[in-house]
Amino acid sequence: MGLKVLDRREDGFHNIESIFLPTQLCDILEVHILDNAPEGELKFECSGIEVNGSIHDNTIVRAHQILSEKFRLPALEAKLHKVIPTGAGLGGGSSDGTFMLKAINDICSLELSEESLEKYAEELGSDCPFFVKNRTSFVTGRGEVLTPIYDEKGALRLDEMMILIIHPGVHINTSEAFAWLKEDKRRNKLQAHHVPKRTNKHNDILSSNPVKNWGDLFMNDFENSVTTRFEPVKKARQLIKEAGADYIQMTGSGSSVYGIFGGPLNSLKDTKVTLNAQKVAEKAKKEGFFVYFGALA
Repeated sequence: MGLKVLDRREDGFHNIESIFLPTQLCDILEVHILDNAPEGELKFECSGIEVNGSIHDNTIVRAHQILSEKFRLPALEAKLHKVIPTGAGLGGGSSDGTFMLKAINDICSLELSEESLEKYAEELGSDCPFFVKNRTSFVTGRGEVLTPIYDEKGALRLDEMMILIIHPGVHINTSEAFAWLKEDKRRNKLQAHHVPKRTNKHNDILSSNPVKNWGDLFMNDFENSVTTRFEPVKKARQLIKEAGADYIQMTGSGSSVYGIFGGPLNSLKDTKVTLNAQKVAEKAKKEGFFVYFGALA
């Protein structure tokens, strides 16, 4: 939630500031020890939404490789059922690889700490460490520096909120998205909107502001550049606005768009909002878009 792109790092990545929120949209991963198979072997099967690219590039296979180089592992079988679209900016591949690390740690009794798992996850990708603890966090660095956000005041009730996610089927190349951002900033001679600088009160950053005000606080630097270039992304945003979401934003460099509904869900007003969101979700499906509508946490 919110994405500010900062300076370019010596390793080629950019420093960022953002807030990551877990959702209940997830893939399904099963991992088992295989009997009567060579030590260190991985049998991997994938079903559901098609995953493009080489199997050797799959984050689950890479996660196994990372740990097999450090530890003596038994033969394992991993079965992945893909629900989250690939290349959608929803962290599907990142979460798959990280949960594979966690599964191997548990099944093989490696006794790795969360901090150690985060280090291994960092080898998989910049946003992978988030999925080790998988809780709302303020994110800096290239995505690997995590500061958990706690609901200290009791005003932030994520479990009472709903989220509508629409993926319009557009694949956004991250390198191109960075190039467009640089081009647009140069043309307009404006600084892109960004997440405000955090202080030591970051734990209050969400709970102290109603959801309807989040749009003024958390903005995505990539959103304008992408939506002006891809009509389906703009269409997805219009649909979520039509649904009456309190907060609307594109995910990362795209191309999914999501809306958060503030709740509490048991009120008459929000029951009507939920019904309206469900109607918009059906409308989006008729457009051929991937849609998820459900509880945020």
